[in-house]
Amino acid sequence: MILYFSATGNSRYVAAMLARELGGQPVMDMGLYMRPGAERLTVTLAEGEPLLFVFPVHSWGFPKYLAGVLASMDVQGYVPGRNYVGLLATCGDDAGRLYRMWSETVSRAGLRADAGFTVFMPNTYVLFPGFDVDKAEVRDRKLDAAPAAVRQVAEQIKAGVRGDFTWRGRLPGLKTNVIYPLFARFMTSDKAFRADADACIGCGRCAEVCPVGNITLTAVHPLREGKHMPVWNGRCLNCLACYHYCPTHAIAYGSKTQGKGYYTCPK
Repeated sequence: MILYFSATGNSRYVAAMLARELGGQPVMDMGLYMRPGAERLTVTLAEGEPLLFVFPVHSWGFPKYLAGVLASMDVQGYVPGRNYVGLLATCGDDAGRLYRMWSETVSRAGLRADAGFTVFMPNTYVLFPGFDVDKAEVRDRKLDAAPAAVRQVAEQIKAGVRGDFTWRGRLPGLKTNVIYPLFARFMTSDKAFRADADACIGCGRCAEVCPVGNITLTAVHPLREGKHMPVWNGRCLNCLACYHYCPTHAIAYGSKTQGKGYYTCPK
């Protein structure tokens, strides 16, 4: 069983590849359980079936709201040592101490973490100064390398290896223990999101792709009769799916997205 969360498609693509490499493992989207009022995530494992988690690194930690889903999940049929529990995190650069954070979180659901891995995928976060999507050659190099990287992880999972094999980068403790909590608390507000009325066509794509259902198309469009514009409702995780998927690039986050690029996984 592979449980994944994805915003711009990188982790969804990686989860699908991993499922194929492991002989057709079932895949489930955890985003549905990160929405307000969602039921508890419940999984039933067969004897010897692995339980694998695939999701992106957000500021060297969890995507907001995901930790609560994992800590409270109900896993039936799990036997330590027989059901392999692994993490494959997608990241643009490094993961910090995400593996430790994840292993401690899933332990609250009664799971023993066996191993963690990372695979490099194109960058999507553009809101910090100096942060942008990758240049075309870097993006393409990461996408070209991903299948072999996932295949290697699958072989390690089949072999039952244990340990933290994630790419932690420099100063991982500072990034995960100091920067991430500040990011989750202060940098995930949706108050700066705006849709430009001249560019917005009222298609609703932003609401469709928001993984946590935070966007509604309820503001009357001032320029297009019968159309509506997006409203952000205060429960954002700053995944930027709305920004990247907008077909007319009508969405901005204050001035922080000015001159920044766009990316969605083409696979």
